Amino acid sequence: MKQPVAITEHSYTEHSYTEERKKQKRWIEYVQTRSPQLREEIIRTYAPLARRTVDRLQITAWGCISKDDLLSYAVLGLIDAIDRYNPTLGASFEAFASPRIRGAVLDALRRLDWVPRTLRANEAQLRQVFGRLEAQLGHPPTTAEAAAFMGISEQELDGLLAEVARTSLVSLDDLVAGMDSSPLAEFALGSEADDPYHDTERSEAKSRLADAIGALPDREKQIVSLYYFQELTFKEIGLILGVTEQRISQIHARAMLRMSHKLLRHQDLLMALAA
Repeated sequence: MKQPVAITEHSYTEHSYTEERKKQKRWIEYVQTRSPQLREEIIRTYAPLARRTVDRLQITAWGCISKDDLLSYAVLGLIDAIDRYNPTLGASFEAFASPRIRGAVLDALRRLDWVPRTLRANEAQLRQVFGRLEAQLGHPPTTAEAAAFMGISEQELDGLLAEVARTSLVSLDDLVAGMDSSPLAEFALGSEADDPYHDTERSEAKSRLADAIGALPDREKQIVSLYYFQELTFKEIGLILGVTEQRISQIHARAMLRMSHKLLRHQDLLMALAA
């Protein structure tokens, strides 16, 4: 009987290194030749990245927008990233492509103006409510406090949050650095620039972001950490925390509404994080 081959840590590391070298060689060849065959191969290899980016956006199909439409926009962003990527600059393709795929989807949705005006108004109202109440109370308002301030029931507020979560395009990446930036996890944990002025600016921006996240209630803070820094989907977070994907989406929307009034006031400073 043929004995199974033992997979050691060394052999696994060596295999990963070999695979990375193959990927790098393929990228360099594509940049030099622009071979259509290589392009198709690369698109097939990274197609799952487009799907995962759509899954992490948590945009519910709405009206004339289907999941297939979202995936089509994501693939267009992927192809654009493939054509623009320069492997000699050091960044991994995944880090380079993810914000561009995401941006392609959101740009398409914004052009279609797919969100009803009433929901845009609800989102703006909720953002103001959470901002005003936190300023007045000195702590993030509870659902009960926010509902009382608005003169509605907690169930009605939960309903508004659920609707906003279904259609909101606001994420922490956007609040911090805009559509064309690197993902938050990439620069928030990355190395500082060499320029002393930039170091100071970046350090202050990190502090502002950390304060905004730190002020969140524990459950919202946990979800923000898992979603942006561990890069899990809402479905994966729901499995970890034992609640539904829809509930995670709702809590995430509430966290973004709490943070937006703080971070948008300092957007120029926070842009330093992406530089």
